[in-house]
Amino acid sequence: MNKKLILGLYIIALFAISTTVGTTLAQQTRIQTAFSFSMLSPNTSPARNQWSLLMEQILPKIGISVQFHESTGWGNIGPRSWAYPLLDYNYIPTYVEGGYDMFFVGWSWGLDPTDLQGLYETSAIIPAGSNHYQYSSPVYDALLEDFLAAVDPVERNSLLSDIQGVLYEDLPAVAIVYPRSLFGFRDSIIGIDNLLIASSNHRPENWDDPDDHMLKYAIPGDLREFNSFVVESFYDIQWMQCVFGSIVQRAQNTHEWEPHIASDVVVSEIIDEKINVTVTLDPTAKFSDGSDLLPEDIKYTFELLMSPVIGSNQYGTLTYWFPSNDSIEIVGGPAGNVAGGQVLFKYSGVFNFPLSVLQQYIIDKSDVSAKIATFGYDIFNEIPGTGDVGWSLVKSCGPFMVQSYDSVGSVVHMVPNPHWHGTTPSLTDLYVTFIMGKDNAISELRLGNIDVMDAQFFPVLSDFEGQTGIEGVLVKDPSHQEMSFNMKHPVMGTGELTPLGTPEAAKYIRKAFSYACPRLVIVNEILQGLGAPATTAIPDSVVGYDDSLEPYPYDLDLAIAMVEAAGFNVKVPVTEESGIAGLVFLTFLGVAALEAIRRYKK
Repeated sequence: MNKKLILGLYIIALFAISTTVGTTLAQQTRIQTAFSFSMLSPNTSPARNQWSLLMEQILPKIGISVQFHESTGWGNIGPRSWAYPLLDYNYIPTYVEGGYDMFFVGWSWGLDPTDLQGLYETSAIIPAGSNHYQYSSPVYDALLEDFLAAVDPVERNSLLSDIQGVLYEDLPAVAIVYPRSLFGFRDSIIGIDNLLIASSNHRPENWDDPDDHMLKYAIPGDLREFNSFVVESFYDIQWMQCVFGSIVQRAQNTHEWEPHIASDVVVSEIIDEKINVTVTLDPTAKFSDGSDLLPEDIKYTFELLMSPVIGSNQYGTLTYWFPSNDSIEIVGGPAGNVAGGQVLFKYSGVFNFPLSVLQQYIIDKSDVSAKIATFGYDIFNEIPGTGDVGWSLVKSCGPFMVQSYDSVGSVVHMVPNPHWHGTTPSLTDLYVTFIMGKDNAISELRLGNIDVMDAQFFPVLSDFEGQTGIEGVLVKDPSHQEMSFNMKHPVMGTGELTPLGTPEAAKYIRKAFSYACPRLVIVNEILQGLGAPATTAIPDSVVGYDDSLEPYPYDLDLAIAMVEAAGFNVKVPVTEESGIAGLVFLTFLGVAALEAIRRYKK
């Protein structure tokens, strides 16, 4: 082939390549800042410190810059948010005005979402309630009103699902993670509902170790509270839940309320903005000494709990719903005080979770009232099995009874209640025992000296790796971690300072935050696997959680699309730089071509 023709084709090819490269460079973009905000984060949690810094690094990649990040204590965060004094403004203003723009926070819940009231509705905006978000939605308000009046579990859960859908879409808070607790179990243990044991709602009559029908449950703290009237410690409640009977308990697996020492529990229709609950006792229910469980035992237990001299932590809740002793009555009067009798609870208003307040541990009136009459209320401070109290305040009408109580070693030994009317326990012996430190507990679990290691030892997944006969079990916590938004912020809340100037534009910005949240990285790397990506600010442990919702995926392209949907232009073509680069490349090729021609002529 003609050498001049080959050289010509070569030069044309080089110029074509240079044109392509120049075009590619012209299509590159950089992200410019759409707006800036200030971020608050509490410095009380190492893990939260890490993911707040991570978000600070990620947000500029979608056009949102952190102007100032204040990592501080709750004493400084409170006055800027839920405790804002409403002095300079009659609402919570932005950070530069003394309020906040966005801050990180975690919330604890129960298994029933009773904390939902007072959190997001318009009427709960501070100082009237806990709505520091200043979120206001007529749709949400209407759903919550119906939810708070729904005493039927099916209707209530349906409304809760709708509420979660609204929060998932509106995002007054971007949920980050649902934390997990880690228990250690021996492989042989069966029948434990993990969520119930973690929340002190366990049903030990279902537990078993088929190898020896004995179970030892290890705790990392001393036992120091001796009866159900003074108990606040998680560790003490763990053994009391095995011993005491109550009107209702959580059902294994579903976690809905079901009768325990009752045969039936009926919630009335709403009458004059109030409800009643009629409890029919199981006629076969007895205490561990064989005496019948009577309606007077129910009424007397609640009266003690509602007496200020006892100092029960249930006092405030119970006296709110039952303002006087007359709020609880034995149906049929003295003649109705028989095994299988009924007790009527007259609530002061409408409570959509009315059975939750009926989970109080019941004691024998005939025994305890006589002790109080003789020895006074000091018996509530005495160690079980000692002094004047004896076993009166721990007498069981539940599945197990106390065999011995070691206050020095913090060990409670329990055996089946021979008069328990429910499912016969499979275990012959059940212990709650104190062990000092995680390493000792792990060792005892491996050796088979304990069967369950409580999550409060704070093990990590690696403690159980490569071990035979034991396993680490992740359990849902009734809590969540979130980014809280100030819905009065002109960009992230009202949207008035977005190019579109609308609340819908602000919602796009909050969605951008959610798409920019690397939940899996936070779970796997920061929490070391002890968590799950969150969907809404209602934990996945809550009864009625909508598991059809999926966490917003980590997708910076979608996050940028949300920022641009709000009207901002954050993707800027790098035209100037690409033009220079292309020119340089073309010049280089041109010089090379000329040199090739010169050499050819030679």
